[in-house]
Order: sequence, then C-alpha cells, then structure tokens
Amino acid sequence: MTSRIATSAFYLIAGVVLTIDPSTSFQLHHSRTTPALAPRNTGRLQVLRQDEELLREELAQKNTNTENEAAYSVVDGENLATVEEEQERDAQKVKTTSATDLEIARALKTRAYPLFLMEKAAVIVDDFLESLSTQSDIQIGSASTSISRSKDTTQKERLVILGTGWGAAALLKQIDASRFDVTVISPRNFFLFTPMLAGASVGTVEYRSIIEPVRDINRKAKYLEATATCIDISKSSISCESVVCAGSSCTIEDFEMEYDRLIVSVGAQTNTFGIPGVREHCCFLKQVEDARKIRNAIVNCFERANLPRLSDEERESILTFAVIGESFAVVVVCLV
Repeated sequence: MTSRIATSAFYLIAGVVLTIDPSTSFQLHHSRTTPALAPRNTGRLQVLRQDEELLREELAQKNTNTENEAAYSVVDGENLATVEEEQERDAQKVKTTSATDLEIARALKTRAYPLFLMEKAAVIVDDFLESLSTQSDIQIGSASTSISRSKDTTQKERLVILGTGWGAAALLKQIDASRFDVTVISPRNFFLFTPMLAGASVGTVEYRSIIEPVRDINRKAKYLEATATCIDISKSSISCESVVCAGSSCTIEDFEMEYDRLIVSVGAQTNTFGIPGVREHCCFLKQVEDARKIRNAIVNCFERANLPRLSDEERESILTFAVIGESFAVVVVCLV
C-alpha cells in the first residue's frame, strides 16, 4: 500500500514537471530510470511544435500590409517596356488631337447658351485684333525699311570729282565711299603715270604698263565718260558733254549732274609761252596719244631717211630733232 502511494506521487510530480518545463521532460525522456515516459513526451513536443508554426503563420499574416502580394510583386525592369509603350501611345494621342478636335469638344461641352455666345464673341474679337496687329506690323515694317533706305540715301553726300589725274587718283584711293556718293567725270577712264610717257614714246615701255583704270582704283565709285563744260554754283549742277558713237557715226549728248561737294582735278594744259608755230607744228607730251604720236613720227622719219636716191644732207635734215624745254621728260627723251 505504501509503495503504491509513493509510485502515484512520483508520477504526479513527473507530470507536473513535464507540463511546466519541456527541457525537464526532455531530460526525463533520455533518463534510463524512466523509459516508459518516452512515447508520452514525444507527443507533447509535436503538439508544441505545431502550436509554434501556427503562431508564426498568424504573425506573418498580421505583418503583411498588402493582400495578395504575389500578384503585385514584379522583378526589377519587368514592366518598363509596357510603361514606355503606354507613354508613347499617350503622346501619339496628344499629337493626333488637332486644334479642330479641341474646338469641337469645347463647343459640345454642356454649358449655358449665353456663356456659349460670349465665348464665341470673344474668339471673333481675338481673331479680328490679331489680323489688325499683323497688318500694322507689316505696314510698320515697310515704313521702317523705306525710312532706312531714305536715310541711307540722304545721309550720303553727292561728291563729284572732275578729272582722273594725280589728285583725283589719290583722293579716290583714300575716300570712304560708304559715306559719300562718289561720281567721277572725265573723258579719260584711266589714271596715267606721266613720268613714263617719255619711255613709252621711244618704245622702252608699253602703254598698258603705265595706266590704271579708274574703276579699279575705287570699285564703289561711279564713273561717267564725259567732259564738263559749265559749272553752275547757284544750282550746284554741272553741264557735261559725252561723245556717243554707234557704228561709224558719233553724236554729242548733253546732260547735267547735281552735286553737294565738287572737286576739280582736271590738271593743266601745255604752255606754249606764246611762241608762234609751236602748237601747229610740235608734238606735246601730256597724254598717251601724244606719246604714240611722237613714236609714230620718229619711226616715219627713220623710214623716210632709209629711202634711196637721198643725199646725205637730206638724210641728216630728216633725222634732226629739236627738243624744247628741259623737264624730266626732255631729259629721258634725249638719253634714249
């Protein structure tokens, strides 16, 4: 009887210990003194593990903010292509939507009839004002261009130069044609380097090598081939004559040229000092034609002296030349 009571008390104490501390039950499970308790302890451990798994699942569900998270989860970059295609489609829709469609949509919008009339009147007024502003801009632009052109023409002073000698050539090289309306009037359309005329008269240099065209000196200046015959200071005008040739016939045309500033650079004529017969029988050396005339006269004298049946006195008379003056041209002719 006493042994049964002790055995019951032992089992009761062991059960309490197993309920309170699983580790104690685990130790008792492996104890050699109580092999009969192993199956019972194993069942309790399985129950505890199942309870723990249930608690973990409940906590995981409570911590999840999104329902059906797997349906919304995506891999990085998975839907980027789809999003870009949608954006392109939206952009194309915006582009294809014309101003007419927008006007139609606005017109079909439900609103009060007086408000519709006010909007329509505002559109008409805006179009009318825009057309007026465009016309005014065009008129202002044309007026400004005409004013600027008139300013350009009125700001430039009309400068007339008579002659193409040393003074005129030097002025043409230095003058600013953007500030002045330059016009050159002369019967000679080139500048002549007169110191070389003596060499050209005897064949040392060619005529083309001692002249320079007026239009090459200043390409912005205008040239008129004419001769000034009269200057009217009160009217600020010049009367000119121009020889116009058509075929074998030539005519003289008169015209007038107005100016704001006038420069006379016509040079001077050869002085005969009043000696009789000089102008009628002598060759001057002032122009290219004078050098050509002298050259032809010298050649003719040599050809005449080469003719047969001439005495020595006649040949000496034909080849005798008289030079009047002692300028640089005379010295050059004598040296050659």
